[in-house]
Amino acid sequence: MISTRILTRRRQGAAGAQHVPAPVRRRRRTRGFVQVASMAAADRLHLNAFGHAYLGLGAFYLALAAQITQASYDIARLQDQQRQLVAEQDQLQYQEVTRHAPAEVQRAAAQSGMDRTTPTKFVVPQPVAINLQAPIGAAPTDSTPLWQRMVAAVVDRVVGAHDVMAATR
Repeated sequence: MISTRILTRRRQGAAGAQHVPAPVRRRRRTRGFVQVASMAAADRLHLNAFGHAYLGLGAFYLALAAQITQASYDIARLQDQQRQLVAEQDQLQYQEVTRHAPAEVQRAAAQSGMDRTTPTKFVVPQPVAINLQAPIGAAPTDSTPLWQRMVAAVVDRVVGAHDVMAATR
């Protein structure tokens, strides 16, 4: 392909060839893939504004469906991971219980040089005085009428006296 620059050089010849600054090239703004694809689809399908909106909603639906599918895969993966961790936790709890079993404690004590001795003295039990025939519940501590106790509470609040009931007896 021969450009205008090459033709200009040929016309001037080798003797008159001087450096000619290259013309400023302007880059065309390129469109994105989505713009080109939507324009091509609109041209082929002869879509109006409603068709463009419908096509946009379809693309939005597909993108949303892809995100939902990815989220469901992530949820399934996390549930599987949770099942594995619960199984591992159960295994660790089982190991902890078996290590604290009486036979295991006795074996570990024997390995570390401890041994069981027989007690030389027992604690002597003390007799306890409990009346098993007594009624259940707390015994009433105050037998004064309710109205006197209420008056005493009000006077105690107002005056600040602490032994109002004791002074009346």
